[in-house]
Amino acid sequence: MKRAGRILSLVVILVMLTATFCFAAPSADAQQTETEGSLTLLDTYPKDGSKGASIENMSVKLYFDGEFTEETLKGVNDSTIQFIGPEGEKLPTRVLYSPKEKGVVLVIVANDEEGKTITGKGNSEYTLKVSGNIRDDKGNTLGQDTEIKFTTLNQSANTMINMVMMFVMFGAIMVISMKGAKKEAQKQQQTRKDDKVNPYKEAKRTGKSVEEIVEQDQKNKAKQAEKAARKAAKEADDYDDYIEEGVYRVKGPRPIAAAGGKYITGRKAIAEAKKAEEEARKAKQQQYKAKKGKGKKKK
Repeated sequence: MKRAGRILSLVVILVMLTATFCFAAPSADAQQTETEGSLTLLDTYPKDGSKGASIENMSVKLYFDGEFTEETLKGVNDSTIQFIGPEGEKLPTRVLYSPKEKGVVLVIVANDEEGKTITGKGNSEYTLKVSGNIRDDKGNTLGQDTEIKFTTLNQSANTMINMVMMFVMFGAIMVISMKGAKKEAQKQQQTRKDDKVNPYKEAKRTGKSVEEIVEQDQKNKAKQAEKAARKAAKEADDYDDYIEEGVYRVKGPRPIAAAGGKYITGRKAIAEAKKAEEEARKAKQQQYKAKKGKGKKKK
């Protein structure tokens, strides 16, 4: 009996020790294993395989489902992201976090060692490598390496397209302008034809009498004159609306003497002096002619 009790006690102790190990807290390695792969890359801009990216201010936006802040991750993920050029060269890369957009990581091509801005090459493929060790504020990691490849804009082809579009636009403007000018010329020509009606030709063409053609022409001209008069009166009324209070309008320029002024300008004095000289010269000529005529009669 005593032996059986001892055996039972040992079994209970072993069971309790096993349960203790089962419920023990996981180690740091176990915790790290649980967070690996819990971070997800949702989207990128530009997208993988896209074309036509700008060669200036080259950058890529990474959209994750985690939280990234500069205060927590400053310098932490700098080694996990790398820009690769078209010839496989590593470009200086800078990692930034958006304070306004949650989960956005902005990766840009930084300046070179001399501080000069690096401009991309046109029509070339660039690669952004993102390591699986990139982490968010809570320590969640991506778990696997990712590459985003994109091709830059073909600058020469784009310039050619812009030039062709410019020429097409100028050509369209010229065609529209020429059509408008031609239409206006035809309109003016038709107006001149309408103003000068040949009653005999119109009578022959329409079969009407000359008197009817002349009467109709006079009516048309009377309507046009009435229409022009109404238009002129309307323009005059519109002009009167813009005249300020106390400002008067006259039909045309008038001399100051018409308003009672007695001031003689220098120009008027010169004109009067020239007129007096001309009259004196003409009087002398007449006297000379008269004397010459009397001398001929005496002979």
